Amino acid sequence: MALPAAASGKANRGSGAAMAERPVLVLLHGLGANRHVWDGVAELLSVRGTSVLAPDFRGHGRAAWTGHYSFGAMAADVAAALHSEYAAEPYAVVGHSMGGAVALALASGWFGPAPASAATIGVKIRWSDEELARIDGLAARPPRGFDDRQAAAEWFLKLSGLFGVIPADDPRLAAAIDAGVAHDSGQELPWRASQDPATVSVGPPDLAALLPATKCPISMAIGERDPLVAADHHDDLAAAASANPLTAGVAEPHVFGGLGHNAMVEDPRAVAGWLAALPGFAAD
Repeated sequence: MALPAAASGKANRGSGAAMAERPVLVLLHGLGANRHVWDGVAELLSVRGTSVLAPDFRGHGRAAWTGHYSFGAMAADVAAALHSEYAAEPYAVVGHSMGGAVALALASGWFGPAPASAATIGVKIRWSDEELARIDGLAARPPRGFDDRQAAAEWFLKLSGLFGVIPADDPRLAAAIDAGVAHDSGQELPWRASQDPATVSVGPPDLAALLPATKCPISMAIGERDPLVAADHHDDLAAAASANPLTAGVAEPHVFGGLGHNAMVEDPRAVAGWLAALPGFAAD
C-alpha cells in the first residue's frame, strides 16, 4: 500500500440520520504536490463535521516510490485506503489536476464502490505533441540533488506549480523535501524533492473513456488564470460527456475568478464553498 496512514482525519460526525449520511470527503492532489495542498480546504470542511481522507499518492510526499505509476494504480491505492479507514461509508471525491483524473477513475466504480459525487479542479485537457514527446525523457531522469534545503524547496515548488503561491519556508513543505537520501546509483543527495520523477509517466488522462464510464454526478472547475487549462478547452469534452447524463455539465466548468492552477491553495474558502454546494458533497 503506497498511501501513508497519517493521511486521514475523522471528524466528530455527531449523531442522527442526517449526520450519519454525511459523506467522507476524499481530497486528491496533483502531480508533483502532496496532500498538504488541501490543508486549508480540509480544515474548513472538517469544522462542519466532514471526515476527510487526503492521501499522498505513491511517489509523492511521504508515500513510497514504487517505480510503477498509472491513474489506475493510484485509484486502487485510494480505494484500499477508503476500505481500510471508512469501509462501507459513502464518500465524495475531488481531485486537482492529475488527482482529478484519479477521481474520475474512482467514479467509474472499477476500483470499488463509486462515490456519491466527484469533482475536479484544473485538469489539463489539451496536450501538445511537444509535451507528449517529452514525457518519457522527464520520467527517466534521476532525482535532482541540492546542497541546501532552500534550493530543494524551490525546486519542489516549481515541480508542483506552487512557486510564487506559497513561500519556500512554509511548514507544509516538510513533507515535500527529503534530506540525506541515497539514490540507487549510490550517490548521496543532501536534499531532494520527495516526488519520484518517474511519476510523470502517468501522462495525459483518457477523458474520452473516463467520462462515459462514470457512475456519479461529475462537476469540473478551473481557475480563471490557470495557464494549463481554459474554459474553452472544455468544449473538447462535449462529445464524451454527451454519452453520459451524469457528466452533462463538464463542458461548462465552474470558474474561480482571479485564481490560478492551485485554486485550493490560493483561496481555500472559495473552493470549500463550491464543494459544499455540489450535489453529493453534503449531508442530505
